[in-house]
Amino acid sequence: MADSVARVLLAEDSPTVRHHLTGLINEIPGLCVIGEARDGREVVDMAETLRPDVISMDIRMPYMDGLEATRQIMARCPTPIVVVSSLLDDDIDLSFRALQAGALAVVPKPPSRQAPTFADHQRHLGNTLLAMAAVRVIRRWDRVSMPLNGARLETTRPLGSARAAARLEVVVVGASAGGPSALSVLLGSLNASFPLPVLITQHIPEEFIAGLTRWLNKVSPLTVSVAEHHRPLKPGNVYLAPGHAHLALARQGTQLVAQLIPEQGPHRYRPSVDVLFQSAAAVCGSAAVGVVLTGMGDDGAAGLLAIRQAGGLTFAQDQASCTVFGMPSAAIERGAVDQTLPLDQMAEMLLRLLD
Repeated sequence: MADSVARVLLAEDSPTVRHHLTGLINEIPGLCVIGEARDGREVVDMAETLRPDVISMDIRMPYMDGLEATRQIMARCPTPIVVVSSLLDDDIDLSFRALQAGALAVVPKPPSRQAPTFADHQRHLGNTLLAMAAVRVIRRWDRVSMPLNGARLETTRPLGSARAAARLEVVVVGASAGGPSALSVLLGSLNASFPLPVLITQHIPEEFIAGLTRWLNKVSPLTVSVAEHHRPLKPGNVYLAPGHAHLALARQGTQLVAQLIPEQGPHRYRPSVDVLFQSAAAVCGSAAVGVVLTGMGDDGAAGLLAIRQAGGLTFAQDQASCTVFGMPSAAIERGAVDQTLPLDQMAEMLLRLLD
């Protein structure tokens, strides 16, 4: 980014909202709107000619919606895309489909300047655009999948030495940028009879947790819901961390239950992947399986190492299939990963472990 300023291309069909967003983005240090597209076709063309650092993408636009525009941009000139969406049901569904097409993040549209939450929304939008503008390589998962037994896997230790005699009890998953799409691939590849509960911490604004839950329910044969405090965990069910609290594991007698921790604590993120993983290591030990998917930063690296040191099994998504390799890379560098796998082989490995 020249002169440390991220060049933003804004796609928004409403002139009023476009003016509002342009003004508030230009007020944020380190951001500058270099183009305004009024519809999907225009943003695709402008992405090729202007080569912005990041795109703020509306969803419902004339001629071509944000979903198709995202798909075409990722095919023709891959660029970090942030979906800026309202919270209407149709918008939410399209927003997650845009994430599946290659967008990196989704944030709510900031309200009017008179709204008491305006400053928080402006800050969140600015931080997201700045972070995504720093992502230089965007990869798509368009290669032909290979059978697991024919793939070359990076392994740091034999899985047999890591697996304890005790049966596995839980799978815990952490993801950030690019995570919703990765989760749809992973969960969509498991079968309805999957015998373990799956707990997930995904970095995403609280406003979108319900939409993410609904969307994942559509693409996965497993039952997906938002975790509730002290709720017993059932096999074949997926539990998402809510946006207002850390998700952790606890045990009541022989029953695993979800635990919600509302306090931020020393963690940069709430919910934190490290909190989930560290609780899995403490509660389940060698009976835990930890998975780090695509995402920025290093959240989850320390927690995944705790699982590995407790004798559990640990996996990370490989660089070639990641949208952002930050979180898997940090876990690998920490020595926390038993095996790296392409995303489209992760589910098969989990099923093989339980075979």
